[in-house]
Amino acid sequence: MSKNITKESLALKKIRELKGLSRKEASILVGATHKTIEKMENGRTLMTNEKINLYLSSYGISKSEFADCLDGKTHILEKRLAPKRPKVIENKSLRRMYKKLITKEVKVLISLRKMRGVSQYQASLICGYSRPTVGHIENGRIELPKQRISHILESYGFSMSDFDEQMDSSDVVSDIQDKCISLLRKLSGPSLETALTLLTTINKSS
Repeated sequence: MSKNITKESLALKKIRELKGLSRKEASILVGATHKTIEKMENGRTLMTNEKINLYLSSYGISKSEFADCLDGKTHILEKRLAPKRPKVIENKSLRRMYKKLITKEVKVLISLRKMRGVSQYQASLICGYSRPTVGHIENGRIELPKQRISHILESYGFSMSDFDEQMDSSDVVSDIQDKCISLLRKLSGPSLETALTLLTTINKSS
């Protein structure tokens, strides 16, 4: 693909640099590969409003700040970021990758992936993320804004109402399934056969 470096691409590159992020670090926040970041900044990929909004959300930049960058007023954003730019990057989203925070949102996304019957690798292909990024998401190392959750749900073929239903339940489906499997493994003989008959009956009636 030929180069078509737009002012949007240049602005997003400047924002990344102002935040002190390498392309590899930016790729973790965006949920893409560093090659994707490079192609975007070099004008080798089509920029859509959806992609721009994803980058802005991942970088923690408002639309008004982006508009300033488009107008060449990067000094405004640089002034805001300057007091927060020590030698070691203090970006909250980036620090998240160094610790695990398994929220219920994470558990529900894992549950829905398992319900769809896909591995993390298959999920990466469906969502358009790298395999490590899916792992980071499910290990609680990446922030989950509503836009990212919506994208993952749509990729899996679920709606936000499906997500909300599991969020409102006391246990997510995968946790309940794990508990059932754990109990079944303790059964043997007639008890196991009784459980099989009961589960078969329930399955036919559902």
